[in-house]
Amino acid sequence: MVSQEGYQGYVWKWTNYFGGWQQRWFVLKGGSLTYYKDANTTDTGCRGSFKLEACNIVVHPVDPLRFDLTTSSQRIYLKTNTKPCRQRWIIQLGTTKANISEEMPDVATVTLSSFNEHKTELKTVRLLLSEQIDEIYNICNSEEIDKDMLKQSQAMVNELCEEFMKTLDSCTNNMIGDHRDCSTPLVNRSASQSFSEPNQLLSLGSYVPPSRQNSGMSNASSENLGPDVLLDRSSPDRSSSRTSGDFHAAGIKRAEKLPSTYFLSIADRFEDLYLKADAIPTVAFLDACAAIPKLLITVGGKAVITLSIDISNNISKIQTKQKLHPSKSETLQSMIHLEIGTQTTHAKHSATTALLWLQRELAFVKELLIAIAETQGVSDMSAKFIECYERTLRAHHNMMSRSVYTVAAKAIPYREDMLRALGHDGLAHTDTAVFTDLHTYGNAIGTVVKYIETFYINNKLLA
Repeated sequence: MVSQEGYQGYVWKWTNYFGGWQQRWFVLKGGSLTYYKDANTTDTGCRGSFKLEACNIVVHPVDPLRFDLTTSSQRIYLKTNTKPCRQRWIIQLGTTKANISEEMPDVATVTLSSFNEHKTELKTVRLLLSEQIDEIYNICNSEEIDKDMLKQSQAMVNELCEEFMKTLDSCTNNMIGDHRDCSTPLVNRSASQSFSEPNQLLSLGSYVPPSRQNSGMSNASSENLGPDVLLDRSSPDRSSSRTSGDFHAAGIKRAEKLPSTYFLSIADRFEDLYLKADAIPTVAFLDACAAIPKLLITVGGKAVITLSIDISNNISKIQTKQKLHPSKSETLQSMIHLEIGTQTTHAKHSATTALLWLQRELAFVKELLIAIAETQGVSDMSAKFIECYERTLRAHHNMMSRSVYTVAAKAIPYREDMLRALGHDGLAHTDTAVFTDLHTYGNAIGTVVKYIETFYINNKLLA
């Protein structure tokens, strides 16, 4: 419970093999977790105290009531009476720790540390979320549905999703090193509500990235863009500094005369990538990928949280490898060849494995974006979501992951809400612009995905 003394309550603590589990009164206040023998002895001195900034929160993989706190020198085993109670404690501890990180000075020197802390929090909440989704799945498939249990599980999922999305946003900002609030999801907004906000650093109505400026395409031609526009190697839209071997990943872009959309808030896009026959620039590719988690949350809300986190984790792994050998990792291909040479392609956290999974996830994103653009006369996107999943990720997932996506499909927003979230001043005025940008962005992703896939096939890395 929350009081003036902070968040507090009874939690079971493992003492030793003689004493076993003992109930203790825990108080979370001011960044510290302190425990006492019971609630009546808080004035006589505590039994122990821990600074949250020095602790990691670990969810037990088997016991649904247990969680641990680890420091550099010890591990504290804790247990609650119920799953909701454990969830509340974990969220309170995680939120407190996150607030401590945000209040730390000199942001430039603590970005990596803060990112790693957020990653740990995300993994914790993700595990809890997976448990709850699995529980809801079992409840819904039982012969007699327990409505009270279902209602409780749904409430826990909602609470976890809010915490997950909040932490994901902080994690993504740390990962890309860019704290610009480029966009705001519109799913919960009315169509007539203005997009501009006083505290928004970039106005989508006025901000036009360099790649979108001076477009030579007419408004009429842009409206006729079809879903099959993949690559125009003869496009004159190239920088004079590029070599003749470079070509644009998408080539064709719509005219700026159409209304602005969510995609104009993305500073680094896949259609801006310049590629060579066997060279995808690593940093530019990762910059473009960094926008995907936030785009997915904007489009799919809570249904795509798991996918967003998987993408963020794989981006982080590739970034780590690139920073270890920057001169030898200027392109994705050279970075993978480095691991081929050292026979570390199957090592833990290898760039080869991370890029392979990222390629699969991007293939799903591409299919989903194109499906949103092309699915006419259908509001419920659940079936399309599953179709996209089956064409891309399903073959590579285990039964648990497949169940997660099956449940997620039921939570996917309606198509009109997706389009409204990607629009600007209401669906009626922006549908053409949204459809065009969905095709352009999605097909540019498809081009890059195909190049990565071809590279893996040629180097026999898919076996």
